[in-house]
Amino acid sequence: MELPGGLLIEGLIHRAFRFKPVNGALELTLSENGWSERSCPARVTAVLCAALESLGNGDVVSADRVRNLSVGDRQFLMRRLAAHIDDRLFWLTAICPKCSEKFDVSVRHSDLPVKPAGEDYPETIVETGVGPLRVRVPTGADQEAVAGIEDDGRAIQVLMERIIRAEDGGSGVDVSRLSREEVLAIESRVEAMAPEVAMYLLANCPNCELENRIPVSPYACLERPVGELFAEIHQLAFWYHWSEREILNLPRSRRQIYLHLIDRSRGMHSAKQYMEVG
Repeated sequence: MELPGGLLIEGLIHRAFRFKPVNGALELTLSENGWSERSCPARVTAVLCAALESLGNGDVVSADRVRNLSVGDRQFLMRRLAAHIDDRLFWLTAICPKCSEKFDVSVRHSDLPVKPAGEDYPETIVETGVGPLRVRVPTGADQEAVAGIEDDGRAIQVLMERIIRAEDGGSGVDVSRLSREEVLAIESRVEAMAPEVAMYLLANCPNCELENRIPVSPYACLERPVGELFAEIHQLAFWYHWSEREILNLPRSRRQIYLHLIDRSRGMHSAKQYMEVG
């Protein structure tokens, strides 16, 4: 599989990636990071490090490499990971702002559209009044750097200082010297370069037919309920007397088969008991 953007490594863009097989240990990592007190960008880095088997050129997966992915690539990977774990239909609920009708829309993670990286990705030259500037797309490292800054204005300034350099790439730029028009031009060029995933679904209200924009998070993996996994571990341990480690090492598909067999066995046992009593 390929990223919509890719990693720039030694002058070449590398887009290949591969996930590890899904087992309970990976699901537990996702659940624990979902409830972690760390920032969302830091949790995304931890989850992708745990879930990826290979990234870029070869099988090297490091925290630095994951942090250096563009924001769009990281969101794409998180959505693909959700599909890798479970790509069944899921439901989103919306309330129409016009008529207040509540309605549901179904979608699969794998069906959501992706915009590939544009021309010049991951960096380009923008002409400004302070001279030509080298501008790159924001990365996970940039997100982590500004995650703890509560003031939005300051966070944007720090982000701009990180992604803008002099044309030779060797020195930073005083972004306060840029005009509002130049800042908007830089933002426009970055948006054109960067890969993006769909953040909204468009759906017509069934009552008044108004087109609604329904938010759809790319971080569904961080929202998986941890209680469900522990309930499955408990059930398998109770019936088969396996250890937690043995259960977590099972591929998710095999774990689901065993749980299904337990449900069948319990149903058959209950029916048998009913027939004997009758």
